[in-house]
Amino acid sequence: IRDVAVTGVQTCALPILLIASGVAMAKTVWDMHLNYPAGNFHSKGAQRFADQVKAATGGELEIRLHPGSSLGFKGPELLRAVAEGQLVISEIPTGIVEGDAPVLAMTAQPFLSSNTFEQRLMYQLAKPTYKKTLKKFNQFTLYTSVWPFSGIYTKRAIRSAADLKGLKMRVYDGTGLAFGKLAGIAARKMPFSEVYPAMKAGLLDSMYTSSASGVDAKAWEMLDYFTRINIVGPVNMVNVNIGAWNNLPTKVQRAVQAVATQMEDEMWNLAGDMERTSLAKLKANGLKVLDVDPAFRTDLDEMGRKLRSAWVNKAGSDAQAIFDQYAKITGRDL
Repeated sequence: IRDVAVTGVQTCALPILLIASGVAMAKTVWDMHLNYPAGNFHSKGAQRFADQVKAATGGELEIRLHPGSSLGFKGPELLRAVAEGQLVISEIPTGIVEGDAPVLAMTAQPFLSSNTFEQRLMYQLAKPTYKKTLKKFNQFTLYTSVWPFSGIYTKRAIRSAADLKGLKMRVYDGTGLAFGKLAGIAARKMPFSEVYPAMKAGLLDSMYTSSASGVDAKAWEMLDYFTRINIVGPVNMVNVNIGAWNNLPTKVQRAVQAVATQMEDEMWNLAGDMERTSLAKLKANGLKVLDVDPAFRTDLDEMGRKLRSAWVNKAGSDAQAIFDQYAKITGRDL
């Protein structure tokens, strides 16, 4: 599957000669890896981006979407896949690729932001460091988007830090694994496709993800509670290989960048609406949505400080400088 997928991407990235009204026009086709199903709001946003790029470039650049990781790549591989040109363009969650570039997990740190506004501030502060890091991986970001903040889905009510102990939880990134270890949770990192079988086998009894992902997964079919611990609002990058980008005519590059700038604003603004819509769907399907009381929040914030302190030691001085700047602006105790 991998060889076929990679070969297809490389071939499609080459210019194809089209004849229109007797005039030769260079057309470039990019195949885009997407992590989530076609119906997910990130995937729908990518479709709008692709449609607008095609229109803005007069068809000179066409982006074909491959949702649900159908090209055969897994999350931790994506940074290297774009760097090596196996993928020309890909959606890449920042927290999933920290094995290759720890500092990119800056926007995936636990209990750092409490809302989308703060999370976007964090991303803007981290952006120069992200740009410098991504350049080493032969790519740059066209636009970003953000998820509603992640909570935990369980079979029993979770009302305190003590209630977390003993859970067998699916997580999707290193932050989830580290949080699980500190909280006494048996955390396993796995894709959604493996969650149902693992729960039926008794290997899992909970999962950590957003309200929107809970709707995608129909969490009410497996679990009974969604506790809004708001551990993180994950940020997704849409990255493009620099070599492929440089092969585009300047006028096409400008058109794509204009569309990307508009798309970033649209996707960040959409996150709040998705949170409200997703929570309503969870409740309508019988899931009990629990908020966190002040005592529980104090315990979670303390966990966050411990986890971020351990992470920043491996992420380096750039990460610490960004933390310091963020704390100064927000007045938060990090």
